[in-house]
Amino acid sequence: MKKSILACLGLVLCLAVATAQEKVSVAAAANISSVAPSLSAAFEKKYPSYHAEFTFGASGTLVTQILNGAPFQVFLSADTGFAQKLVDAGETAGPVRVYAVGALILLTTKELDLSKGLAVLLDPAVAQFANSNPETAPYGRAAREALVKSGLWEKVQSKLVMAQNVTQALQFTLTSADAGFVNKSALYSKEVKPYDREGVYWIPVDPALYTPIAQGFVVMKTGATLPAVSAFADFLGSPEAHAVFASFGYAAP
Repeated sequence: MKKSILACLGLVLCLAVATAQEKVSVAAAANISSVAPSLSAAFEKKYPSYHAEFTFGASGTLVTQILNGAPFQVFLSADTGFAQKLVDAGETAGPVRVYAVGALILLTTKELDLSKGLAVLLDPAVAQFANSNPETAPYGRAAREALVKSGLWEKVQSKLVMAQNVTQALQFTLTSADAGFVNKSALYSKEVKPYDREGVYWIPVDPALYTPIAQGFVVMKTGATLPAVSAFADFLGSPEAHAVFASFGYAAP
């Protein structure tokens, strides 16, 4: 009986601590959805009183939501340009800061000859390839830029299946399209793990073919004075955060 009472008290205490955690509301680019659990864990380990709650989407879509009043306190973009739009609109408490540099890959679940590089998309075996919307998703923009520089865009554009964000592009690639452009960090997700064989199921897109994907974040004015938000912003520039991103294939700023 005594042990049961102690166990109940322990559970109540744990729930009280969890409830007492201050929440940081984070709007984040879809490409870091696989990183978020590890990032949250590292943040809470360093700051036990705080908790980061993520909402994912295409960077451009999230900017529109924020400009229309969505109550996010921090915005993690897939580039610096969309974050800068919020700075220019006077919505942030400071400048854009880079937290990671992403990489683009071409992924397939089919038996394609990836030794051809991006030219594999010309293969008749590729009826469709997925890419995220270049207007709202920086990884989609990088993919289009790479195809244009490779002289392939006009030749393969008719095969394109457009996704709203890079997470949806990944889902299309895994379920219906013959190939797709996605973030390299997707390789670390459970659903992609069986296809993590470079040269067989994926190839890196030559970084010389697209503008570096420097991913920036901003703190919104609505959260600027909150200790939890300040702690999260500091954390994003810390060795602990950089180590988490590195473990998912990102380069440090």
